Amino acid sequence: MTLLLTILLMLFLSNLPWMNDKFLIFINIKKNLLVIFCEILIYFLLFRVVTFFLELSIYGNAHSQDWQFYAALLSLFYVSSSPGFIVKVLWK
Repeated sequence: MTLLLTILLMLFLSNLPWMNDKFLIFINIKKNLLVIFCEILIYFLLFRVVTFFLELSIYGNAHSQDWQFYAALLSLFYVSSSPGFIVKVLWK
């Protein structure tokens, strides 16, 4: 159940920049592709903090990860934002 909720959280946070016109839901600026990618990176960091504390609360300790784990997870996060990209850019 926790894995499913984690995946749903990742899908929601990765597609959130494509679904609204405000930067980080609050700041009203004109968003271009670079701003959206930076916003996805910020949401990735938020996602990683949430999953770190979730892992800490479930297992009692957080496993140390190398840069390869974070590179793969960030790539997965960007790829999971593709439905929002398709809706926002390709179906426009």
